[in-house]
Amino acid sequence: MKVTHDVHIHTYLSTCCEDAASTPERIIKTASDKGLKLIGFADHIWENPKFKPSEWYRTQNLEHILKIKREIPKDTLGVKVLVGCETEYCGNDIIGISREAASQLDFVLVPMSHFHMKGFVIPDKDYKSIEVARLMVNYFKGVLKLDIATGIAHPFNPLGFRTVDDILNHISDDEFSECFSMAAEKGVSIEINACIFHEKSRKIINNYSDESYIRIFEIAKKSGCMFHFGSDAHTLHHFEARKDVLDKISEKIGIEEKDLSPFIINASAH
Repeated sequence: MKVTHDVHIHTYLSTCCEDAASTPERIIKTASDKGLKLIGFADHIWENPKFKPSEWYRTQNLEHILKIKREIPKDTLGVKVLVGCETEYCGNDIIGISREAASQLDFVLVPMSHFHMKGFVIPDKDYKSIEVARLMVNYFKGVLKLDIATGIAHPFNPLGFRTVDDILNHISDDEFSECFSMAAEKGVSIEINACIFHEKSRKIINNYSDESYIRIFEIAKKSGCMFHFGSDAHTLHHFEARKDVLDKISEKIGIEEKDLSPFIINASAH
């Protein structure tokens, strides 16, 4: 299946964005040129008064990311545009968005493994591979129990750790199946993230292979999960270059239209 959507795009409003040219107008033009029918801005947000954000998240609140709505051109060149977010899960039921804030967005992506944020997402200490594996399983289930996420961003990608294959090998097929069955039951979409499969990612972190994640997504599909695709673009170049990666991975995993999340199908239909 050719991928016609990308709902994990960071604009210049995200602190992680490395490109001032990542504006709605330019992203929409690129999306149209690449044949995309639906895109979603997923800038980082912390908007939950119950929990204190990290300094990195401090300025990225709801008001900040909603500025993007004023910059979406009237003519979107036939591309449907959603405004969502990527927030944070820090364990122990701590999440970076309230239900009230979530209701003002088209979708909410929640990663369960931003483990490079030590001292915030996870304790700042040294970890063995098996400990990281256990954390990912617990965090995945923890996100789902909160019933806020529309989708799980880059699932089981332990950012900040270089022994990825070793970590993933500590999670059995049965454990993956249990996690994904829970996601399917709750109707939470699983993200197929181009960054994981991009050649540059493998060069930076050479201790994993495409097959590791293809195995995971195949288990997710067998478990009845619905999917969405995301480039996780932090620059306009990322957004453009990763479209071909998504097409190839879609074919490898065997994703069909019927496997897409309802939030993608419904948005595409309007």
